[in-house]
Amino acid sequence: MKAALLLNPLSGRLSRMEAPRAAIEAAMHEAGFIPVPIPDGTLDEQWDAAREAGAEAMFIAGGDGTLRAFVTRLIAARLPCALLPGGTMNRVCLRLGLPEDPVEAARLYRPLPPEGMDVGSVNGEPMLYQSIVGRPARLLRFREMQRAGGSWWPLLVTVCRNLFRPPWRDVIVPLAPATRATGLAAVVTMPAPGDGPSLTLQLIQPAGPGKRLRLAWRWFRGRLAEDASVITLHGSRFAVHGRARLLRVSLDGEMRVLMPPLRFRLIPLALAVLPRA
Repeated sequence: MKAALLLNPLSGRLSRMEAPRAAIEAAMHEAGFIPVPIPDGTLDEQWDAAREAGAEAMFIAGGDGTLRAFVTRLIAARLPCALLPGGTMNRVCLRLGLPEDPVEAARLYRPLPPEGMDVGSVNGEPMLYQSIVGRPARLLRFREMQRAGGSWWPLLVTVCRNLFRPPWRDVIVPLAPATRATGLAAVVTMPAPGDGPSLTLQLIQPAGPGKRLRLAWRWFRGRLAEDASVITLHGSRFAVHGRARLLRVSLDGEMRVLMPPLRFRLIPLALAVLPRA
């Protein structure tokens, strides 16, 4: 199977590697693939070169945002893919049970018929792991500043301001006909591999500084559902409304500003992923 490697050399982990393309392509060859040589360039240029070279599968190496950038193209082209960790967080690859080293992860894939992987959609944009809706999503902008070598001071200042400002209710979620709930943020998460085909929406209720710190810690550990002030819903579709004309939204760690309502939808087994050993 001819396979092309599309990578973002500026992603956190890849930027610290020497000659990441050569190392990963060697691992692909060991796993039984025929690497298609393509020149370095923008992600668009790499994609076009891989398609022109007749690649039958795509290895995607980068952060969660890089992986998400290719989802729509892969589905439209009906091409199987291999997702590789290359960023700082790598939540998608972590959920798939991949090792943190992209070279080791590449060795695990096999040139065999692909398996389906669930994909989410938010107003037409793809989602592979999680979306945060509301003002707390703004904190992710400072994560990008750290990635670029910025100071931690702006992040600390913003966290303190959000902790001690009066509670707000920016996010509105319909629960049933004529019934709705409001909160300061909503977190929508894709099902983990092996779970049923259902999105999880967690609506975070307004709280004081102490509770906000506790909620942030539980969110970081993936245990928001344990908090009594969080409303947890499961379903294949959700609509999230807002009081403002625009809502801050994170999609797999990438910041967006979108016009509500935000319509979340689960598309089961939409992405073809190569099997692993």
